[in-house]
Amino acid sequence: MTGDLTRGGSVRAIGVQTILKGRLHLRLANVGHMPDTKRQKLTNHTLKESKVIVQEDGSGAFLGGSLNAGIRQSGQGLASLQQKRSYRASHMTEKDRELASALFSRQDKAVQESNRESDAVKQRKLARMKALRQLDNASNGTSKSVLLKKEERIQRNRDLRTIELYRDRTKKENILNMLQSVITTEHTVHPSFGHAEFFEFVLKNPYNVDHTISIQIEDTELSVITEPREWRHFKQLFETYTPMEENMFNTQDKKGDIPGIQIFLRPKEKVNVPFKYQSFQANHSVNPQGPDEDIKPQFKIQTPYDEKKVDLTLKSKVLKVHFKTQDDKSIAVLSLQVEPQPHVLDQTFRFHHPEHSFLKKSIRLPPFQNLPGVPVSGPGLEKLYVKCSDDNVICSTRNVSPGEPQDVFLKVACGSSPEIKKFFVLIYSTPYLSRPLQTWQFYIHSLQRVDVNSVEGQTSRFSLILRGTQASRLVQAFSSHTLEMQIAPVEPFMLLANSVHEIHVGVRPMAVGSKFMYVNVVDNEYHQLIRSWLVCVSCRQPIITKAFELQLPIGGGKGSNKRITYKNPYPQKKVFNIRCNRDDLLQFRETRIELGGGETCTLGLRFSPSHQGGSTEILIFINDEFDKNEETFCVRAIYS
Repeated sequence: MTGDLTRGGSVRAIGVQTILKGRLHLRLANVGHMPDTKRQKLTNHTLKESKVIVQEDGSGAFLGGSLNAGIRQSGQGLASLQQKRSYRASHMTEKDRELASALFSRQDKAVQESNRESDAVKQRKLARMKALRQLDNASNGTSKSVLLKKEERIQRNRDLRTIELYRDRTKKENILNMLQSVITTEHTVHPSFGHAEFFEFVLKNPYNVDHTISIQIEDTELSVITEPREWRHFKQLFETYTPMEENMFNTQDKKGDIPGIQIFLRPKEKVNVPFKYQSFQANHSVNPQGPDEDIKPQFKIQTPYDEKKVDLTLKSKVLKVHFKTQDDKSIAVLSLQVEPQPHVLDQTFRFHHPEHSFLKKSIRLPPFQNLPGVPVSGPGLEKLYVKCSDDNVICSTRNVSPGEPQDVFLKVACGSSPEIKKFFVLIYSTPYLSRPLQTWQFYIHSLQRVDVNSVEGQTSRFSLILRGTQASRLVQAFSSHTLEMQIAPVEPFMLLANSVHEIHVGVRPMAVGSKFMYVNVVDNEYHQLIRSWLVCVSCRQPIITKAFELQLPIGGGKGSNKRITYKNPYPQKKVFNIRCNRDDLLQFRETRIELGGGETCTLGLRFSPSHQGGSTEILIFINDEFDKNEETFCVRAIYS
């Protein structure tokens, strides 16, 4: 790996091209319903928020009645509501869904019971009563209205008893919620993935006696900063100039104590409690392959399946922090509204690896003298700190001397083919992981492995089985190394539904060692990847039968011509193919010769001109008509 980490998109693998892609994040409003006048109006969000939360600054949840909902403007305290504390009567079924469902369910049940009545005697009596009412209707028009009023009165009394029972059951809970809203302070943070949000809550002991307050948090992503160095670091980073006190938190839980971090407060004492919210939850789902966006319809009706694709990591949530005394009484409640923001990617890495194996990578980074906050002539950073969004991925760094390059080590377990694993790696410059320097995205493709043992200059052939999908497709096979791996058929072919097709592959490596190659089958119409194989080629050097040493002059625009002889060792007629491993230095007059039994011929060699002195070894491969190696000549060309 090479590149500059201080510039986005610069770290890349050697020999790999970089493609720049951007993603634009938009905020859209829902215009599908009428606006709710009881909700607060949208206000301008200031870029620099206050990091100190005071309970008496008017951020409480209790506003003094439903009539005041949406009246208080930003920046106004509770004192501005003293002249507006009034209540507006409203129907209980409109305010409480549970009560409304109970009333309507009872009515539906009564209708169903009446419909299920099938007694013949009762039905006959009802028919007679209906006929009598119709006869009396002409003489007495008021009888029907009296019966309707009586039935309506019975129904209303029944509903009132239901409402009374429901109120008695929920009265205690509603009173506790109203009392708790008085001591509740609301605050909103807009965190991004991997970024730490810091704020301080001013906690006051309202009693005239000493108390040990326990801080209880219901979410692990929100924590209290108890280490003084970390607290000082965040105060300096967020420019919060408030007093701080060391060793004021007790994190050791004793038997019988209320769980949570404890703090001792004197009567009417105020302290600043530092909080840090940081989330490493990311969306690890990979978008399935499908048709191109231009082929998809412009308008589509949203289905329940589409609703499940919403990124839950960007969903808003509310966290509660309770400050309780020894007798489990709350003195303050912090309601934290979390509004996640999309993050920015600096690098995207994509690796292909055999299935059911471990991918081990070391990404080398340049020195960090030019990072923000580091002096230009300073020694740089001695260590980087990394954090991965997937706990199953091992990610680490090592301490290095100042000015030395940094290495990031990864170890990932690959699943079954064709699984794609996605995760994120964040790089920090401080051990407190406050602000990431870089955010990397990784895609690990688990492919079916095909092992091939071959000889240099000789073609090894094998076949791959391609199974059809549920629909017929026009597909085409592609090779990652067109000069060393040939595929048949080359042209597009029709892959029938639920059928089996055979792809013939020929590999002729031109260098000794191990190499990874890929075979991809792509849908020509929708540009969709159907299947992919990872071909692991292990190449060894052939047996050299003859060696030559040639003296070649330096320079010369026309190059040099040489000749060597070759004899057919077979008694019958044979066809031979002539190749070499350095086409840039050596060309043949004839690449295909036909010799009779025991016949000898002369091979014409033409060496390209060279303007530098030195020597190099060129291998000449003589293969049969099936491209199997018969003999290998080693020519040592000395330019002098």
